[in-house]
Amino acid sequence: MPAIPEFVLRKLYVPDSLKSIDGGFTFELNNSFAPVTLIGLSLTLDDILCNTGLITISIPGEVDISVGGISEDLPFNLGVNVVVKVMVACQEPHRQMVIRVDTKEVGALQFAIALKPGESADLVKKQRKASFLSRINRKFKYVNQVFRVQQDPQHPQYHFAPPANWMNDPNGLIYWKGNVHLFYQYNPFEAEWGNIHWGHAVSKDMLHWKHLPIALWPDAKGADAGGCYSGCMVNSNGTPTIIYTGVYPETQCLATSPADDLLYWQKRPQPVIDAPPPDMQLEGFRDPCVWQEAGGEWSMVLGTGVTGVGGAVLLYRSKDLIDWQYMGILFLGNIHPHEGLSTGTMWECPSFFPLGDKWILIISVCAAQGPSYTIYYTGQYVIDRFVPDGPPRLLDSGDGGCLYAPQTFVDRKGRRVLIGWLREARSVVDQVNAGWSGVMSLPRLLFLSKNGELCSTPMIETQSLRDQHEMLSKPNQLSDVVRGASMEISIRIPPDTEKWSGVHLALPGGQDEAEGILIGYDCINSAVVVDCRHAGGLISAMPIKISGFQDQLLHVFVDGSVIEVFVEDQLPISARFYVSKPQAMRVRLVGDASVELWKLKL
Repeated sequence: MPAIPEFVLRKLYVPDSLKSIDGGFTFELNNSFAPVTLIGLSLTLDDILCNTGLITISIPGEVDISVGGISEDLPFNLGVNVVVKVMVACQEPHRQMVIRVDTKEVGALQFAIALKPGESADLVKKQRKASFLSRINRKFKYVNQVFRVQQDPQHPQYHFAPPANWMNDPNGLIYWKGNVHLFYQYNPFEAEWGNIHWGHAVSKDMLHWKHLPIALWPDAKGADAGGCYSGCMVNSNGTPTIIYTGVYPETQCLATSPADDLLYWQKRPQPVIDAPPPDMQLEGFRDPCVWQEAGGEWSMVLGTGVTGVGGAVLLYRSKDLIDWQYMGILFLGNIHPHEGLSTGTMWECPSFFPLGDKWILIISVCAAQGPSYTIYYTGQYVIDRFVPDGPPRLLDSGDGGCLYAPQTFVDRKGRRVLIGWLREARSVVDQVNAGWSGVMSLPRLLFLSKNGELCSTPMIETQSLRDQHEMLSKPNQLSDVVRGASMEISIRIPPDTEKWSGVHLALPGGQDEAEGILIGYDCINSAVVVDCRHAGGLISAMPIKISGFQDQLLHVFVDGSVIEVFVEDQLPISARFYVSKPQAMRVRLVGDASVELWKLKL
């Protein structure tokens, strides 16, 4: 089974579409990923497998199809952005519906939809008429959830994370009237993907964040009834303007704010782009990135994929952010792997911007076999087309695509800053039980090296968090002053090392002896390694050859369940880990490294 995250697969289900009918129920699916050939479909309703002969697929304008008749010999071709109604002559589930789809292209895909009161039409009506008391109870429940999350030692302290529940892509990053505003994909009701709103936070320094009220929420009668998906924010002649994807189907929507605090947003009733370009076989149509050209016109890129060819970025242009003209494909990928790196069939969250004398195109690869991840190209922007310098490269070397869907903006100092979503490495069940999911990376400053390669470094402002300080210089030396879940570690590796050198984040004593994390340089394989396999995570490696004359510096940030490793004049490695007592972690010196470390405190 391909390793497509379950939260991605759940996007196939149209939220709140389950309705009761005589003799059963119906629900809707919308395939926004890629055309697929179905050779089977099954439903498990509250742990009971439904007879496929009782399931019927209905598409407007076509003959209804019994799922029991679908097979390898009689497949069903499912296109993109076609809403399929599934009619089921079984008892309506009340707890959970597990959907399994068997395809010729990518094998079996399975995901679960948790059903709650309010999922059927009758219950939705009751929920909308909920009493004042029930709303108060929900508020108390949320407050209790926030309090519980704050006590979780795995919850980060200086990385941005939601107060509770689910968070994914950063959106609308902007420096506005003396503050940095961060919006983000947010489910305010539970710690798993769904019910997507735009959360909102503000900061002076991108380290100390203040949570603000939700900025955007789905309008039951609007183009975003199925969710307010990713987008950006721009300054349109003094008017803060959000452009985002509304679903279903995928359209591009616009909202403006009349106030400098950006607390209130007024949506334009109709989408500014209501459909993809005609006569194109596309897979997905979302995640606008907008900028203003030197002449004053606005440009927009959108993520998509051309069926059978590869991921693609579409280019649009407008004079007023309302009327958009399609300019063609800015850049087209290749479905076949290049130098071992697959660019997949569909691209999400494109980010396109100038840096130095180059243009950078960042893409999050979706619908590829295996995990999703983020890649980038450097190149030139010439006559509405992007011309890359060479093949794509990973933006972050964290295994499993830890960093995903990043956005960039220019801060008050003129620096190009990147923030991305650091995905969980634990199960959905563990995320729900914890009451929260998703963390943002530290702000990363982007720059070009002397040879034109994209590099990243932490902001110097992070030094303001430093508290207690300690240095380690002897092999196996264990930190005494600095310990816990919030640390900054500077690791210096000598160029002539012949040993695995770095640090071991250890939990000594008792039942936690087996837990621990290794971070350092593997001289045999010439790679920087972050090994979280004994701490509930994965192992990541970045090939790098240490110079014969200079020490290699690794700059490590540890925070609750997050690790970010900045490698000098390179791009970072991000990782997630989950130990029972991160507050007991100590740093042990390994090999020939020398270490300087600080306890960090907000």
